[in-house]
Amino acid sequence: MKTMRNLSAALAAFALAVTPVLAQDAPQQQPAKRQGPQIMKNFSGWDVRCFPVSTPAPCDVWEAIAFKKGGQLAVSVSAVYVPSQDRYLMQLIVPLGVDFSKGAKLVAGSFTSEMIPFHHCDRVGCYFGVGNANQVVDAIRSQGSFKVRIAQFRGKSADLDVPTKGFSEANAMMVELAKQKAGKPASAAPAEAPAAPTDNSSNP
Repeated sequence: MKTMRNLSAALAAFALAVTPVLAQDAPQQQPAKRQGPQIMKNFSGWDVRCFPVSTPAPCDVWEAIAFKKGGQLAVSVSAVYVPSQDRYLMQLIVPLGVDFSKGAKLVAGSFTSEMIPFHHCDRVGCYFGVGNANQVVDAIRSQGSFKVRIAQFRGKSADLDVPTKGFSEANAMMVELAKQKAGKPASAAPAEAPAAPTDNSSNP
């Protein structure tokens, strides 16, 4: 597999950073126009991206891997950090043709996640998310790579390898930027003191 740096705009649109904290099973609605993310820095294939929106998770770390033959998407990984909840969220895309009923698993060293159900598929691939990915992030930071384990439609399992070189550095930068940029409730402007009532009546 090789790193994909030029996926279609559809991949940028899915980013968790512009979805309010992984709204579960929310209808997939796309705004008419949206500014794309700004790549802050690249760490050995892992991009740190921030989005021009006010959201609890404004930045992500993102990597996309392509098959060597044909250059088609093998796996895409996006992780965000939500400072207000001290929580990571992840979203992954794998190729079409998976056994939807069997979901996917993440494997990193001795860590193996529970089965993670797929959310939906489109022309890019099949999507699934991890609603609390703290344990996953801790596991993959200590490994040279991790695997996305899927079952293909005809029953054969496949491990999609994701290198983690650069992930720890990218993640540290993303977390710091998220803390700086996370949307917060606007501070209320100090209320002006009410004007003293004016008595315009004449004294008798």
